Amino acid sequence: MKGYSKKVLVGVSFASLMLGSFQGSTLAESTKGEQVSYRNVLKMEPVGVQLPVQELAHSSKVLENKSFEKRLQFADLSQRPPEVKKESKQLAAAKTYTIAELNQLSNQQLVDLLVTIDWEQITGLFQFNKDSLAFYQNDSRMQAIIDKLKQQGQAYTKDDSKGIETLVEVLRSGFYLGFYNAELSKLNERSYHDKCLPALKTIANNPNFKLGTLEQNRVVSSYGKLIGNASSDVETITVAAKIFKQYNDNFSTWVDNLSAGNAIYDIMQGVDYDIQSYLYDTRKAPKDTVWYQKIDSYINELSRFALMGTITEKNGWLINNGIYYTGRLGTFHTIGTKGLQVVTDAMKIYPYLGEQYFVAAEQITTNYGGKDANGNVVNLDQIREDGKKKYLPKTYTFDDGAIVLKAGDKVTEEKVKRLYWAAKEVKAQFHRTAESDQPLEKGNPDDVLTMVIYNSPAEYQFNRQLYGYETNNGGLYIEGTGTFFTYERTQEESIYSLEELFRHEFTHYLQGRYEVPGLWGQGKIYENERLSWFEEGNAEFFAGATRTDNVVPRKSIIGGLSSNPAERYTAERTLNAKYGTWDFYNYSFALQSYMYNKRYDMFDKIHDLIRKNDVTAYDAYRSALSKDANLNKEYQDYMQMLVDNREKYNVPLVSDDYLATHAPKPVSDIAAEITAEAKLSNVSVKKNKSQFFNTFTLQGTYTGTTAKGEYEDWKTITQNVNDTLKRLSAKEWTGYKTVTAYFVNYRVNASGQFEYDVVFHGMNTEEGAVNKAPVAVINGPYNGILNETISFKSDGSKDEDGKIVAYKWEFGDGTVSNEQNPTHVYTKEGTYTAKLTVTDDKGLTNTVTTNVTVQKKEDNSVEKEPNNSFQTANKLQLNQVLRASLGNGDTSDYFEINVETAKNLQINVTKENNIGVNWVLYSEADLNSYVTYAQQEGNKLVGSYYTYPGKYYLHVYQYGGGTGNYTVEVK
Repeated sequence: MKGYSKKVLVGVSFASLMLGSFQGSTLAESTKGEQVSYRNVLKMEPVGVQLPVQELAHSSKVLENKSFEKRLQFADLSQRPPEVKKESKQLAAAKTYTIAELNQLSNQQLVDLLVTIDWEQITGLFQFNKDSLAFYQNDSRMQAIIDKLKQQGQAYTKDDSKGIETLVEVLRSGFYLGFYNAELSKLNERSYHDKCLPALKTIANNPNFKLGTLEQNRVVSSYGKLIGNASSDVETITVAAKIFKQYNDNFSTWVDNLSAGNAIYDIMQGVDYDIQSYLYDTRKAPKDTVWYQKIDSYINELSRFALMGTITEKNGWLINNGIYYTGRLGTFHTIGTKGLQVVTDAMKIYPYLGEQYFVAAEQITTNYGGKDANGNVVNLDQIREDGKKKYLPKTYTFDDGAIVLKAGDKVTEEKVKRLYWAAKEVKAQFHRTAESDQPLEKGNPDDVLTMVIYNSPAEYQFNRQLYGYETNNGGLYIEGTGTFFTYERTQEESIYSLEELFRHEFTHYLQGRYEVPGLWGQGKIYENERLSWFEEGNAEFFAGATRTDNVVPRKSIIGGLSSNPAERYTAERTLNAKYGTWDFYNYSFALQSYMYNKRYDMFDKIHDLIRKNDVTAYDAYRSALSKDANLNKEYQDYMQMLVDNREKYNVPLVSDDYLATHAPKPVSDIAAEITAEAKLSNVSVKKNKSQFFNTFTLQGTYTGTTAKGEYEDWKTITQNVNDTLKRLSAKEWTGYKTVTAYFVNYRVNASGQFEYDVVFHGMNTEEGAVNKAPVAVINGPYNGILNETISFKSDGSKDEDGKIVAYKWEFGDGTVSNEQNPTHVYTKEGTYTAKLTVTDDKGLTNTVTTNVTVQKKEDNSVEKEPNNSFQTANKLQLNQVLRASLGNGDTSDYFEINVETAKNLQINVTKENNIGVNWVLYSEADLNSYVTYAQQEGNKLVGSYYTYPGKYYLHVYQYGGGTGNYTVEVK
């Protein structure tokens, strides 16, 4: 609560709402400038460090301060298969074991125990402390675990994995800690990793090493994961190729088996990570490694994944990874251009701006100098810009450009408005606690907050291609660019709404701008995850911000607290929580909620120490709180109260009052009433413009009674401000229901009275404000058939500061319609001028026109010869079946397709006779290179391609002899 100065720190931030694991997320500082270690970037996190789809989390450090191209080069942009629900074995006992307890066992006792328990029964794996240091410094203990793994590798069956998964996770934990901690650096040496090779080979030589039962699939997964954290050679990779071949050869069997998919992915990621790490660490070229021209079978199977052709919801992840890893490892193939040829073929097969197209283009750009196998330049920048236009076509601005929101076309304007006002509610409550609304550093990128919101989880996957950030999460905030990424979601996709998740992530933005010195992940304050419990619990806490009732516990987050008191975190465990489990979010929230409501002095002191960047004092205070038995008791009691009363809580979301139309009212009158109600002096008012509405910000000085101490005065001003907001809301002007308020800069004046600067923010409907004319969108030109219905659309028409209340269509033949999207039938041929006029709720209008061409119906159901060239191509009507034939010297048919609006064309050619027929699709922009080609499904040749307005040409051609008929339909 006190003022302070600080040094500007340079760094990066990457706060995220995680859906998957923390894979490939850590970037350690490099002392060699751009020479960033592959291990630093691609470090494979423990398999257990995974969050369920509903959870929120920060990631570790990332390459956010690198260029897009550098992020493509170093970041792990693979894609996990659909989430697998872990099918736990029935354990002999539910007992958990700490690392300290394991340290007390002999080597034999230890390994005998490990093969009988699940690795999740071991608390403290992947966490560095004195116990884990002692455990992993013991070379004989590590060798005993490796030897036991080899022994179990011989013994496992299709029905019993013999504890291999647990042994592997204990080893991976050691290698993980060896990478990050100098005290265990010997575990990061490749010679140490190679000690696992005999065990890996023994596992692979067991006849049960294949996809099959859940136990077998677990063994295969562990094999891939251990390669990633240990090492590989030609033999271990060649054996892995057999697993890929089994999956490919029996694809229909395995595509629905999620544990098999996980096993395939773990091998892909593990092998690639080990090889890429070796290349970086040794600075060797592929030709100078043991794998060069020795792992063709592995790369061949990857390429089969890459070129499957038909994309489904079930196999999309596999095709993406096939392209990704083939591109990265292709230079190890005997045919040196293998990888480049595969990714080039992928660009031809898959739709433009689809995930697979992007992955292929990225591989060509990143690994092959930006030219495909045919020497064509791949312009990834242009592809990316086209992708942004497709997936994020809408842009909204607020607060004179201080907030910019880019959204998919299915993210409604109502949702966009709600998010803006949700941000204001969170901001108000946050500043009440921080007691400062001045940025810690000025001139940072977050001076403008950019929010990027995709239509769905599926389209969010394109964030990987459009911005270069991983998408195994529910959203990201990149502090170094002041940009927040997330997506709209349904109730089936998440128990949390978009607004609820947005509130969490917006808090991370506020933390970085007003609370935590420097950028995320940089500086001593972030070392050893000092702030993990604070930042995540804080974001969960402020997600419960309200307009007039402070910050309340959310019903959804309370549901994450265990119903069993014995399973709940202690205060000490909460204060020292680190990334690695998801539930510390819930308990960190609960502790901060307790402090806010019961011990505000604690809550405030923690904030003060962090803002002052006083790491020594922060550590000492956190240590003292950890040892405070009374604090822990009250914390446990508070959690029990929350659990007992969960049904009495709700999830705060903004009210419909923010969306309502409020009567005009001069800002001067609003200011006068707020000043009187809040008893303010030295009042100033600022007006801001946003796309949908205007707002005001009023600031004044509140002088209270005789000061009773900082915390008592804080309680007093909190109640006064809340009461003021409620009194204002009861007034006749409904716009007061949009007003939020906070207070900052506590002080005591010369008369002994406490003072605050109080800030109010709300809707500005000042009379005389210029009404913006509505926007009319006519969506023409239109083409139609004589005496047949033509559909007219006004989609896209809008009124930014109100709503459209009337539509008037004039069709050019003397008829009129007042429907929003009418239909009309013309009875005479010709070209007509259609006119659309829209009127807003304040009487302003806007008119636009377009041409309508009406022609007699042609018989387009049968092809017309000659049509064997682009110049003689038959016009092909969408959604109409056309019949054609090939043979007797006629080996090519060309059809012209006119696309008026961007769409995904679905092409279906059906052979009626057994002749060799295929098709390719060209764009008028380049008649020398086709953009996609057919995939065969029985007697059908099918495919799809995302098109933009313009002409496209479908070329159907014959190979081989014979004569036959076919039909073609394009939708």
